[in-house]
Amino acid sequence: MATITTPMTMTAAPSNRLGVGAAVTALANEVHKGLLFVWRERTQVLIELPLWFGVFLLMNAITGSGEQLAAGGRLDFTNATHAGARFVGFGAFILFYLQSSKLYWRLLGEIQASTLEQVYLSPLPPWLLTAAGRVVATVLEALVTVTAVYLGVGVIVDLDLAWRGEALLPLLLFLLATVGYSLVLGGLVLVWKRVEMLAEGLAVLAFLLAGIFLPLAVLPGWLANVARLLPITQSVAYLRAVLVDGRPLGAMWGDGGLVWAATSTLAWLAAGITAFSAGQRTARRHGSLGQH
Repeated sequence: MATITTPMTMTAAPSNRLGVGAAVTALANEVHKGLLFVWRERTQVLIELPLWFGVFLLMNAITGSGEQLAAGGRLDFTNATHAGARFVGFGAFILFYLQSSKLYWRLLGEIQASTLEQVYLSPLPPWLLTAAGRVVATVLEALVTVTAVYLGVGVIVDLDLAWRGEALLPLLLFLLATVGYSLVLGGLVLVWKRVEMLAEGLAVLAFLLAGIFLPLAVLPGWLANVARLLPITQSVAYLRAVLVDGRPLGAMWGDGGLVWAATSTLAWLAAGITAFSAGQRTARRHGSLGQH
């Protein structure tokens, strides 16, 4: 008996490869969504400006004035001693806080609205799409905020800052470290949803210990070692060393050096990508990715 053999029709599996144009479109959509969030929150941004302004003036007056205050002296809100260095740290903290808190709350909002699954319709890594739009939007919001606070504070305090192009590298390292940290929070949000107390507690820890107002050199040795593990400590020290102290951009070692700043940044970025990916896998396995 003859056997008739027919050729098998091979159906090509859909490709996960994404062209450059489609990748740009996907990223642009996330950036646009992030900017829409910022625009809807413009009233909140304006309300926060006086708070940032007041916090800096208060911390600038208190920092380094312990003996004067203990002797019954008064707060000097025009204190210009090291005010420029403090403002560099404070401006960096504004960006750090906005990036981490905005990613947390907006990610939680998308989970509550059941729109988070849209991120997974793109072949681009979800962590990249999640971070991309929020980074651009947050940087623009922080730029407006920091500029407004800088101009307002400059009327009262002589900041004596000369902005240099060399600061772009430490600023980039700082931004990447901030993205890494915010992705760690994002991974926790995907699994446990409400972790705002942890997020706010870590922000306070960074405010006090990450060299925002006080350099690591004045902290006790063990506390300085703890502070060095925080996501922005080394990149803030590097930014201040280049922008305020005039340290060469390629200075390598020690606090405020390129090696430690780059190492800390890459470590936190890797930790953020890992934590976010693990969080999404856990949430998808439990079927809770879009549930609150």
